[in-house]
Amino acid sequence: MLNTNLTRLFAVSTLGLLLTACGGGGGDSSTGGSTTTPPVTNTDLFTIKNKEWVIQPASNSSYCYDIDTQAQITCEGTDWDLKFAMGTRTPMLFTNSGVSGSGQGGALYSPFDGQWDTLSKELDATQKGSLPSAAWLVDSYSNAFMDTTNGGFNSFFEYDLFGDHRMSPNFKTYLLTTDKSKTDTIGTVEKPVFAMQIVDYYKGTASGNITLRYLNTLDNNVKTLSVDATQGWTYVNLITGQVSNNSIGTWQIAFNRYNVQLNSDIGATVASQPVGFYDVNGKVILEKFKDTNAVTATLTDLQNAVSAKGFKWGSNTVTSVLNPSFQGTYPSKLSYGWYYYYPTLASAQADGLQAQHVLGANPNGASMIRGNKGNSYARMHLKSIAYADPTNNASATTWTFEFDIQPTK
Repeated sequence: MLNTNLTRLFAVSTLGLLLTACGGGGGDSSTGGSTTTPPVTNTDLFTIKNKEWVIQPASNSSYCYDIDTQAQITCEGTDWDLKFAMGTRTPMLFTNSGVSGSGQGGALYSPFDGQWDTLSKELDATQKGSLPSAAWLVDSYSNAFMDTTNGGFNSFFEYDLFGDHRMSPNFKTYLLTTDKSKTDTIGTVEKPVFAMQIVDYYKGTASGNITLRYLNTLDNNVKTLSVDATQGWTYVNLITGQVSNNSIGTWQIAFNRYNVQLNSDIGATVASQPVGFYDVNGKVILEKFKDTNAVTATLTDLQNAVSAKGFKWGSNTVTSVLNPSFQGTYPSKLSYGWYYYYPTLASAQADGLQAQHVLGANPNGASMIRGNKGNSYARMHLKSIAYADPTNNASATTWTFEFDIQPTK
C-alpha cells in the first residue's frame, strides 16, 4: 500500500546516517601537482536537546505541547504540535495535521519503526531538504477506505507499481450504508446502501482527481462521478450526484486527496467487498494492474456487491501513525511502541514492576514529528511512566517525554 512504498522510498534513507569520511590525495611527482579533498562537515541542526514534557494526566483529558516554545499549551488554539489524549488508562497521540488539526504537522515513523538509538544520531530531519513533504504522515480517518493496518493511508490504490510514481487504482468494491443498525446490503429510499469503486485518480496528469463509480443497491443503476479532491475536503451526495466544498447539507462521503471520511452524523459506515487486485495473502497481482480493460472487467464486482455476506460495517475514527496496533501475545507483555502493558503480575515482575495491569515505558520507541507551521521538527521518545503507588495500577501516573528539537532556521 501507499505507506509501505513511502516507507521504502523515504524512511530507509532517513534512518541511514550519512557518515562520510575525510579524504586526502597525493600529487603526481612528475608534475609536482597535488589535490586535496576537503573534509565534509555535517552540522547538527537539532540544537535544542533533552527537553522534557512531564504530564500527570486525568482520565479523558487532552494535553498539548509546542516544540517551538518547549512548553505545554492549550489544545484549543492552532499552535500546538503534539497532542496527548488520555483515555481511562491509556493515551493516544496526534500531530497537528490532517483531520486532527489545521496545521502542517505530521510524523515520520511509528514508535515501532523509529528507534531512539538511531534517531538521536540524526543531524537534519529534512535530510538537507531532500525528504519529500509526502513522507510526513498526517492524521487521517479510519474506515474501510483508509488502511489502518498500513499506517492510516488509503486502501484504494497502489503507489509506484511501475516506477512512474503514479497511483494505480486497485478496483476494490466498497459498500456504504446510511443505516449501520442493519446489515442489509439493500437499503430503502430514505436510508440507501451504495456500492462503489474508485476507478481513476487523475485528470490528465493531475492527481487528486477521483473518478467514482457507484450504484444504489436498491436499483443497481451504475453511475460515475468526478470529484476534484485537490483543494481540501470535497463532500459527495451519492443520492443526487452533487459535490460541494461545504460540509453543511446532505452528504455521505468526502475526499481530500489521499484521505476519505464518512458522514458519521447520518450513520454512514463502510465495508470492503471484494478485495481487489490481490491474492489470498494480500500480495499485488501485477498483471491485473496492467490490464487496460480493468474498468470494464471489474464492473461485475460492483454489480454483485449486493450479494456480499459475512461483513461488518466499519468505524470512522481518527488515526495517527503514532498509534500503531499493539504487538505481542497475551498473557505475555504487549507492546504499544511507546510503552508496554503487563497483563499479569509475572510479566510485570519480569521487568521489575510490582503490579499487574500496569504500563511501563519503552524508551527506545521513537518518532520524528513536524511542527504545525511545517518548518520545525522534533525527535521524541517516552522516557518513563511512574505510578504514585507502584503496587497500585489505579494510582496516578506521570508520563515523561523527551525531545531534541530542530528549530526554524
